[in-house]
Amino acid sequence: MKKRSRLGKGFIVIAFWVLDVAILMFTLAQVRDFAGIINDSGVVRGGTQRVVKMELAGQPAPSTEQRVTSLLEKLAENEENRLYKGPETYEFMDNLAAVDSQWKLIEDEIDALHRGEGSAERLLDLSETHFTLADAMVLSAQKRAERDFLVTGAICTVLFLTAATIMLFMRNDRISKLKTAYFTDPLTKRKNMLAFEEQGQQLVSSAPGGTYLVAYTNVLNFRYINETYGYESGDKLILTLARLLDNACRRDELAAHGNADHFVLLLRNDPQRIEKLHGHIEAKLRATPDLHFTGILSFGCGVCEVEQPSDSIPLLVSNAIAVMKESPDKEGISRYDQVFRNAVELKNRIEQHEDEALANREFQLYLQPKNRLADGALAGAEALVRWNSPKLGFLPPDSFIPLFEKNGFIVQLDFYMLKRVCQTYPMTVPGTGEALVVSMNFSRVTIMREGFIERLLHVVDSARIPHEAIEVEVTESAFVMDEDAVINKLETLKAMGFRLAMDDFGTGYSSLNLLRKLPIDVLKIDRGFLSENTDPSRSRSVLKGVLDMAGDLGLVTVCEGVETEEQASMLRELGCPVAQGYVFSKPLPEGEFRTRYGL
Repeated sequence: MKKRSRLGKGFIVIAFWVLDVAILMFTLAQVRDFAGIINDSGVVRGGTQRVVKMELAGQPAPSTEQRVTSLLEKLAENEENRLYKGPETYEFMDNLAAVDSQWKLIEDEIDALHRGEGSAERLLDLSETHFTLADAMVLSAQKRAERDFLVTGAICTVLFLTAATIMLFMRNDRISKLKTAYFTDPLTKRKNMLAFEEQGQQLVSSAPGGTYLVAYTNVLNFRYINETYGYESGDKLILTLARLLDNACRRDELAAHGNADHFVLLLRNDPQRIEKLHGHIEAKLRATPDLHFTGILSFGCGVCEVEQPSDSIPLLVSNAIAVMKESPDKEGISRYDQVFRNAVELKNRIEQHEDEALANREFQLYLQPKNRLADGALAGAEALVRWNSPKLGFLPPDSFIPLFEKNGFIVQLDFYMLKRVCQTYPMTVPGTGEALVVSMNFSRVTIMREGFIERLLHVVDSARIPHEAIEVEVTESAFVMDEDAVINKLETLKAMGFRLAMDDFGTGYSSLNLLRKLPIDVLKIDRGFLSENTDPSRSRSVLKGVLDMAGDLGLVTVCEGVETEEQASMLRELGCPVAQGYVFSKPLPEGEFRTRYGL
């Protein structure tokens, strides 16, 4: 329909231009015609005077007389055939008729003179009267030409201005529609990011610093909704969010659709403003009858305060995105504040120093003992890393391991720590002479790297360490991306004599299913089973079930995070053979570990 409307307006403009050109061509033809009429009228006037003059001189001029007569007949015929006769035309025709009548009188008087009956004085009087009438005829012809030219020119001007005006309106309408489309999100039909940046910058620039904050929202499980319920349901959720957020914004606040399930907001930085809006939107989503999946929805956002009127909206949005992505609490509100800035700065400094730290052996090997619960004897150890940096200070693993897993440096660190473990041998279990089994947790990134097994073999075999002395630990997260590929690699390591352990059992999404498939030797129970925040009787029952199941599968069970004698006593009663935790020892530097256990 819109396309037809644009075509209709275009045809109207073309019609105006065609009509304008046609009238202009007609005007030019009229000008030429009027010029001929004026010229012929002048010839009639002058020719008549010549005929009279020659006749009075005794030299008749029959050719001129015939010329005047033919011109008068031509003029009369043209006027009679004219389609439109206005007042000026009728005036000219009256003057033409008077001139023609006077000319006939002159012709009659000339014939009388030729017969000897006429009078020269009468002929002269008739000539003077004819001149006056002919002069009036010429003036009326000029008057008509001027009037028609002005009218035609006015009509052409009006048509031209009308066509130009329509074109201008069409152009402005087109620009307006393009601008609207440029600033409108195609799905929600509301503001897009470009509109948000332009309008948001105007609001921020005209307000004192601290007046506004920028929020970037995220819907958890949105991908799951698309894949499970279909993209139509995902679109319906986005449209619902767009409506809710728009309605929740005040007059001087903005909401716009960014991409996918993300929206951007410019809100007043009033106390609890973002917290109230967050709760309001979550409540409205849960109460929306058309959304059958609201029970699995969570709504989170990153927030960045506008500190100065000159702050850039794109930079503020980027900051809000950064804090949302980096925050461990994806469901809540994360603020781009000084704490986050400090964390980002530390992250950048860590990445700047990682290679230097590895070269300078700043990553230190710590060992935490695993002890038999029956008698407290040493049963093994877990290799842990600590970073003692002259520039950054002493850093615990959780401050750099997640970052290294993201940037890939974890591969170098994992194999560096494997070499350090191999360099600690020979270490034997006191009283047995057997090599002490040391477990190492390899990142999923490292395990999935091409050539992982070959490189591990090279390090261990170069140090002449028996394969059974190295226990490879993997967490359930290692199986998320490509479960079959990880299992195949573990089966290969198992065949080569390495011990395998599943770490943090009970924290993943499919522990029991994995147990059925994995070729592991050791099951390490996560410390969460011993948490004080859980019901002791229920935790005891779950632990009992896990220990019995592990025993049936022929697995050695190690319980992590044992910190009190009460916990250790309960685990003994339940039949757990090995434990690891502060009740026995905190992680120790290699030298201190050797000294303590006489290795």
